Formats: sequence, C-alpha cells, structure tokens
Amino acid sequence: MQSASDVISSLFWFKDDSDVDDEKEQQIIEQFVHHVEDFSSQYGSEISVSYTAFNLRGPPSNFPDYGDYPQAFVMRTYGTWWEEAPSAQEDYMPQNANAITSQDFVEVSFEKVVYPLEVSIFETYNPGALVRIWARGPSTWILLWEGEPEYVGDTPRIFSPPIRQLNVPTRILRLEFNHKLLPYYTELDAVLLRGKQPPNVAKNMRNNFSYSSLFYNKSQPVVEKGQLLNRIIASNLHEALVPQIPTPRNEKHIDTGPPLGDFQQLPDETILCVMKYLDIQSLCRCAQVNRHFNRLASDSILYRSIDLRPYWHCVQSQVLITLSMRCKFLQKLDLSWCGSHRMIQANYVVNFLKDSGAELTHLRMNCCKFVDNSVLRAIVDTSTCLQELCLRSVVGCSDWVCLSSLRKLKRLDLYRTDITTPAAVAIVRSNPGLRHLNVGSCKMISSMDEVAIALGANCPHLVSVDFWKSYSLTPNGIRALGNCKKLQELDVGWCLQAGTSGEWLAWLAGYELRKLFLGALRGVGDRDLRALLPRAPKLAQLDLLGVRAVTPDICDSILAECRELRLLDVSFCDQIQESQVLEWREQYPHVSIKRSFQSANLNMAPNPLFLAPSLE
Repeated sequence: MQSASDVISSLFWFKDDSDVDDEKEQQIIEQFVHHVEDFSSQYGSEISVSYTAFNLRGPPSNFPDYGDYPQAFVMRTYGTWWEEAPSAQEDYMPQNANAITSQDFVEVSFEKVVYPLEVSIFETYNPGALVRIWARGPSTWILLWEGEPEYVGDTPRIFSPPIRQLNVPTRILRLEFNHKLLPYYTELDAVLLRGKQPPNVAKNMRNNFSYSSLFYNKSQPVVEKGQLLNRIIASNLHEALVPQIPTPRNEKHIDTGPPLGDFQQLPDETILCVMKYLDIQSLCRCAQVNRHFNRLASDSILYRSIDLRPYWHCVQSQVLITLSMRCKFLQKLDLSWCGSHRMIQANYVVNFLKDSGAELTHLRMNCCKFVDNSVLRAIVDTSTCLQELCLRSVVGCSDWVCLSSLRKLKRLDLYRTDITTPAAVAIVRSNPGLRHLNVGSCKMISSMDEVAIALGANCPHLVSVDFWKSYSLTPNGIRALGNCKKLQELDVGWCLQAGTSGEWLAWLAGYELRKLFLGALRGVGDRDLRALLPRAPKLAQLDLLGVRAVTPDICDSILAECRELRLLDVSFCDQIQESQVLEWREQYPHVSIKRSFQSANLNMAPNPLFLAPSLE
C-alpha cells in the first residue's frame, strides 16, 4: 500500500507516453480498465450507471475523496448480515472453508497485453475486502496475489500488493472479495495495471492482432480421462502443476506406496468415514498414496456432495468426465463461477447431468457462462427431484419456462437472469412448496406484481423473497404476500413503484418477520412503520436507506420495541442527523446502526447521471 504522500501523485500514473525499459527494450505501460467482462453482483441496477461494475472503466472518478459515491463499483453485500438472514445458504462441502473464502468477483480487461508488474486497486470506501488477484494465462488462470480479508479504517487507499511475476502476457484480471470484516459496503473506483508490453505483441496489435487467438487453440490436445482432475487438484491449489513422476519401463516391482502402519489395518468403512471430512483436493491426494487408498478415495459414497467453486480457475470439461465415474449417488453439486473463457462447454455439462444427475436435490451454477437452453432442459429432464436451484447472474437463456416442469423446488435463486414474467409465474405455480425465491434485478420481468400474486396464492410456506430493484412491483403485488404467514425476509429495496405508499406494510403478517429491506422507498413514513411494529417482535435487520420521510421518533420506537434488532440502516434519511445516530449507538450498543458517509471536500459536482443515492 502506498503512503499518503504518494496518493495524489498516483492519480497521474496513467500516461500517454510509455516508458522504455533499456535492459529488455520493452515498453512499460500503465493502463486503466478498458472493459468489464463479468461480475458476480452489483449494488446498481441493469438500467442505471450508479454503483455498477462498469464504473471501474477508465481512471478514478472520486479518488482521493473518501465516501459513498454512486460513481464507484459497489457489490451487493457486506459484513455477515446476509449469512445471518433467513435466506442464508449453507456450503455443500463445509470442509472447503479452511481456505480463504471468496464471496464476490469482478473480471476486467485492458486494451493492451502486458507482462504484469503491478496491480493497483483504488479503494474509496471501506477498503480491505480484496483477497485474490488472478491473471488469465494461455489456457488457464494464474494467481498473482492472495491475502486474508481485512478492514483498514475510514480512509481511501491505493492497494498495490506484491504480485507474482509471470512469463506469459495477459490483459485480463479477476479480483475476488470477502466482505465479512467490513462494517458497510466497499467501493472501488478504478483498477490500474502496470506492465511490460512484449515488442512482438505490440507490433501484432498494430496490425489488428486478436488477443484471444493468442491464448485459444482449437487444436489443443485433450487430456486423458482421469488425469486432469488429479493433476490440477492434487497439486497445491494456487501453485504450478506438480508433474507426474514417470515409472521406469524396466521396473519389475510394482510400487504400492509408502507403508501406512496400523492405519492400514482399519476396516474400509472406518477409513471412508474419515475421508468424508476431506475436500476434493485432499481426496485426490489420497488417491495417489497407493492402490488401496486410490480405490477408497474413488468410492462413490464420498461424492454425494461436490463443491467445485473453490477450483473454478482450473476446472475444465474433462473434470466432469472424471467425476461422472465417481458420482453414482450425487445429491448436491456446486459449479458456480466455473467455465469462464470456454473452459467448460455446455455439452459436457449436459452429459454429466444425464450420467450423474438423477438423484440431484441441490444444484448451483451461479455466474456460469456455459448455462444455455440445453443445460436448462437437461436439468429438467434428469434432475426431477431438485429442491434447490441457483442460477444467479446467468444470462443468455430463453427457455426459462421449461423449469416449470420441476415440482419440488424449495429454493430458487434467479438474481440478474433474463427470466420473463410468464416463466417466473409458471415456475411459482408449479412449486407450492417454495420457501426461498430471489428474482432481484430481473429486468425482463415486466410485471413483478404477477409473480408476487402467484406467490401469495400458491406458496403458503414462503420464508424469504427478494424483489431487489424490481421496478414493476407495486403495492398491489406486495399485499398478496399477506397470505404468506411464515414470511421471515422481504427485500423490496429500490422497488420504486412500491415506494409511492407504505400502507401495504399493514397487510404483511409480520409475526415471523426477521429481515425487512425498504431502501429508497420514499412513500414509507412513520405511520406505516408504527403499524408494523406490534406485529414484528422478531425483527432483526431493517434497512431504511433513503427513506426520507422517517423521523428520529419512529427510530426511537423501533430501537426500544424490537428487542432482537441487530442491524438498522438510516443512510440518506434526511431528517436524521449524525448526532442522533451517535447517541443511538451509545444507547443501543447491541445494534449495528449504519449511516453512509460522504467526504465534504469533493472537488467537483457529480455528473448529472449520478445521484446520491440515485432514485431515478
């Protein structure tokens, strides 16, 4: 991290004239993000520019100012609040939690290919969530840096960790984040890549050379079945591959591996019981000990739950072929984040589901580029017992209505997908046992009221529903949720048409309500919240960000009457002063009271496209 004296000068790192390294006669160039390739979540909406991932493009907009500004990139969550909510999801393989867990990512590309020397992240609000930096290599991803999440205080910074030096050029980076230590949303202003440009690449780029052709070779040899999974996962996860030691041809004695002592005397059932607590990386290492362990480590009983998300950077199509031989009893599968840059093709996923998906009850394919209509149909045709289906940020599909053939869904997460109103309604009507639904930021749902009415009429056991930034939701739709007596979580943040009035709060059953997000609903006032309070004794999380009509009086009542309250967000509530927030924090130390911050020394007026917060 740079010192304070370097902060201002760092803004001028980006130069039109490149430096020249005399030693290797290579140009050293500094460039900001040219394009945002992919991301897992964003606070902004699909039809706006505020708080979106695309704000990472170009040089910094706010730095060195510190605070909450809509010109930055903001992800959807912070802290541990979403993990403590009723809609929280459990890991399929909790033994993977020993490593540094990533909760979000953003993938960015730069205009020119370079050998990276330095990566600088401009953090302008609650810095410290970055845990990994990856670079796209010739055929896979290469880890440049990894570190534990941290919180470094209320100050802007340019974070430039020491990175691994590569012998291959790149122009694509992926950043991973963990927000668990942050008190509020983190905000990123820009990403700068400093590196040496290969002379031959620079020459070819001037001749319209395609960077993708440098790294993608259709004639790439296919790795033999079974080898790829063992080679990439049995090695250290973030280091270079450990090559197999060849066996001499004239060796007559078959090496059975090292002696295992008394451990080898244990019954197979006991060893399998121990192996159930191992992650896939450890299982593959066990398979290389000797033939006995190889047989046990390949037993199908160990592959009932598989989580490949921690290995997204090295999982390719052939891995599915290897796993299909072991997954006779597969029940839970997480392929989230896998398949970037054509590392997994849809037909491999379809074949895997046909071979191993008959007993699947839980399936997650969040942010997977390979999910298309053929994969959706394969899910429906083979995994008829599905209870959980998560397809967050999956775009490019059109046959969403085929999912209505599923009948046993209890959780459905379609955040930021292209699902349409008829498809969403059909799925809800086909699954009366639905307990958790996320249709936040689904821009193709033109009438969210129809979805809400279908929930109220068909899903009496509904526990949580997320309508985040659904601009077609109105009070008419929310009133229908009054039939859902077990509702514990409701997110209608930024559902602007629902914010014209708050009278619908009186229609909610309320007695089981634990999380209520009402961000930016201008029509909600003290009277509406006061009517809800007696019916919400279990309320633990309440977001009133941008609810400008609320006063300190109702907040006093909320804090006094809601004994289980742990989170209260009053950011951008015009009638609530900072002094009042400080008083509440002292009086109610068990409640985390949030109030967004903007520095007073912003040098220029924001672009009219950006408001704080944007309510347009």
